Amino acid sequence: MITKHNHAESCNHHYHSGHHHHGIESHLHDDALVCSGKRDIIGDLETIKQNLADEIEILAKWIQEMSGIIGHVKALVQCDSPVTMISTTGEDVTVKEIAGSSIHVSVVAIVFNTNVQSLECRIATLFDTLQKQTD
Repeated sequence: MITKHNHAESCNHHYHSGHHHHGIESHLHDDALVCSGKRDIIGDLETIKQNLADEIEILAKWIQEMSGIIGHVKALVQCDSPVTMISTTGEDVTVKEIAGSSIHVSVVAIVFNTNVQSLECRIATLFDTLQKQTD
């Protein structure tokens, strides 16, 4: 069952066209809601992995508190290293190595009895929290 979303109660994010968060997609598969998201984060790999594990646990508890039923919640972490930033303001070009790595994080939740917009918002919040923890 997909229920209506009360934006003011559950989400501090603003929706983009089609009521989707950037990088987060949802669709129905039989009776299951499949919601997936991805984000690139710069930071320490081990810190991000631990924080992501904590955030996945929080997400699972949130789904259950919202009376949802979890089929699977999975995350994938991929690391591309080293990270080099190349920039210019129109004159000289600066090349700088950035401490930390570019880490690609993907999250997929397969759930039942959950509001699509609330779940998308919650996953967006997960990514925002993960980024803030590395800043």
